Amino acid sequence: MRGHWLVPHVTVCVIHQTALAPLWREAKPLKRFDSSPLLDGLTSEIMAREIDGKPRKLLPFDRWLEARLAQSEFPTTWLDDLPLHAACNFCHLLGSARLRLEDIPQSRMTPEDRPILYEMGFKVARNGKDDILATFDALQRRPGFPQDGPKAIFPRLYERLAYDYHDHPDYAPFRDLLRAHMLDTWPLGPGDELLGEAVKVRRLHSVRTAAQATGIDQRRLRKVLVAAGVVRDADHGLPDAWEVFDATAAAPILESMTELLTAKDMAASINATRSQFDLLVADGVLVPYLDTTDVKAVWHPVQGQRFLDSILTGAQQLRQAQHGWEHLSKAVQRLKVRPAKIIEAIRDGRIRKVGNHMECEGYAAIYVYHDEVAAVLRPDPVNAENIETFAKSVGIKQPSNLKRMIDEGHVQTTILKNPFTQFDQAYFTAEDATAFRKRYTTPKLLSKTYGEPWQALVRRLRDAGIKPFTNERGAFGNVYLRDATDRILG
Repeated sequence: MRGHWLVPHVTVCVIHQTALAPLWREAKPLKRFDSSPLLDGLTSEIMAREIDGKPRKLLPFDRWLEARLAQSEFPTTWLDDLPLHAACNFCHLLGSARLRLEDIPQSRMTPEDRPILYEMGFKVARNGKDDILATFDALQRRPGFPQDGPKAIFPRLYERLAYDYHDHPDYAPFRDLLRAHMLDTWPLGPGDELLGEAVKVRRLHSVRTAAQATGIDQRRLRKVLVAAGVVRDADHGLPDAWEVFDATAAAPILESMTELLTAKDMAASINATRSQFDLLVADGVLVPYLDTTDVKAVWHPVQGQRFLDSILTGAQQLRQAQHGWEHLSKAVQRLKVRPAKIIEAIRDGRIRKVGNHMECEGYAAIYVYHDEVAAVLRPDPVNAENIETFAKSVGIKQPSNLKRMIDEGHVQTTILKNPFTQFDQAYFTAEDATAFRKRYTTPKLLSKTYGEPWQALVRRLRDAGIKPFTNERGAFGNVYLRDATDRILG
């Protein structure tokens, strides 16, 4: 047994070229490191060689790691002066990302494949920054686009560097490499993130994002940009989603080409359904660029992008919408509010938990945290009871009976605006409730008044010929006239 073997990245004995075999697994540290009793129970199996690992060929990564641990000589690599644990983890993550180059899904990897992943990453990382950046570039040339998100382009690698190791100084050299690469090759804009940090200013446009910003067909736009020397043609350049250029330098060209959109195209440009778009227009969140009914194309595409930027800039990147997160339109439906109410609260900072779903774009990517939105937008309660609540409080089992009494003019109520739906409806104020109890009673109220079981009180009323209140259309449930019950029970 050697101390080197306790290092999690070590998977082989370099002397015997044999894979290491775990002797025990124990979740509790105190028991896991108390080796004496654990070894006692394994002595016979160890001596019988029943736990021996399989022979395994040494890989360059194994030799480099052993040299670092033993402080012995090994051919110089770019990783030599970097923190060992971080360097090993980066090799493993880079190897995992490189599986895309071989069209091998992550799901096919097993624990026994870890040495291969270390080696795949080490083979590149040992040579330094240029080879690593070239690998990043190669990964972007595989199927997939920026709108798929960096997690899809750099499997595991981006997620770990962006979140798990975001503040760890040992991983700074690796984060800096990925950040520099993405700044040079990704069309990042407000609403996007770069290694866990919100992007606030667009540096690069792609042909695709520029087409979205101008409302121009991508093929036509690329031809113009090629003619202006801004991008390469399709035969010699990258796909539209990856062909990037300086957004500031090209701004005059894009502005001169911008075309107005129809409502249908404007909704598509912000990735909203037509009904969602119409609600935003009705609320004044989006306003036509031209105030005319003579033409249909009255929407400026920049308006849509500015709207999205005002909501998504600084938003939390969501890999999955869980634990209370829901789309903005879903929150609108659940809380029965207008979209503008939530949007205004986001813009003025009252709603802070805003999510940008990494698998969606535009309006479809806007998520909010339901509990926060409900708390912020919860209206002042009405100082009155609705029909259902009042019916339950007085013991009327079917609120429809009480509703019928109200409709036929037998019961007094007050019309107030529902704070959630904003529609007028009948409520029972304290005055209305008092008026009801002065004229009517129920078995539940009788029991409270006389301190006896309601069954016995109803039996006395029945024996005295007192029946529930009724009219030509029938009874209203077990509701009695107060004057009649007082004569018998009072």
